[in-house]
Amino acid sequence: MAKKKNDTDEYLPYVYILDLDDTLYKEIDFVHSAFCHIDRLLVADYGFPAGEARRIMLEALMSDKNSFDALDTKLKEAGINIPNAISWMVDEYRYHIPQIYLSDEAYEFISELDELDIEMYIITDGRSVTQRNKIRALGLDEFIPPENVFISEEVGEEKINGTSFSKIMKRFEDVGLLEEIRFVFVGDNPSKDFIIGNTFNYPTVMLLDDGSNIHRQDMRVPRSFRPQFEVEKLTDVITLMESGAFS
Repeated sequence: MAKKKNDTDEYLPYVYILDLDDTLYKEIDFVHSAFCHIDRLLVADYGFPAGEARRIMLEALMSDKNSFDALDTKLKEAGINIPNAISWMVDEYRYHIPQIYLSDEAYEFISELDELDIEMYIITDGRSVTQRNKIRALGLDEFIPPENVFISEEVGEEKINGTSFSKIMKRFEDVGLLEEIRFVFVGDNPSKDFIIGNTFNYPTVMLLDDGSNIHRQDMRVPRSFRPQFEVEKLTDVITLMESGAFS
């Protein structure tokens, strides 16, 4: 729960459940970072022309082709045979330290929640090392402790199954606070980000795609999967909360 601004007696009974990819940052930025990382390794270790690997992978991505297959083909044409090349590329992609950053808007959003003493959690699908590397690179670990991050590989189930949220609810139940708060779900993917929140009738907010999302926002899903609110900017979520829309 969080104290209201300039008020020491009243509280905002909210806890925020946040998606990571394409919500708190743009996943395409991670892709670019990984492609640049692989490009640098190929330049340093095999003398492949600088920028060429990145170009090949991006062109494949934009054509809905497999970027690693495309690069492997070009490497072989250049006489570069890397043992288990595809596996090597995939591992470097997943486990590199990404060069990604919070936008000013995302930083303002997180900072505002932090200033209000609103507890934040991240629920995200993906691999543990990859997702935690992203969180550290974005500086989110300054606001959200590691125990408040639930990653599907660590939990053993994807977010849509609800296990991660059940674990969060249990924490508040154990200290007798579950009935006093409302969880606010913020994400971007209507196929999996909002169904759990909707099931419990908690506020669900979708950040609209600005055209750069990896996965398109397909609203051809059952009504129970659709968000209750849509925003163009993360900071609009604060406005909704302070207007009483989540009450």
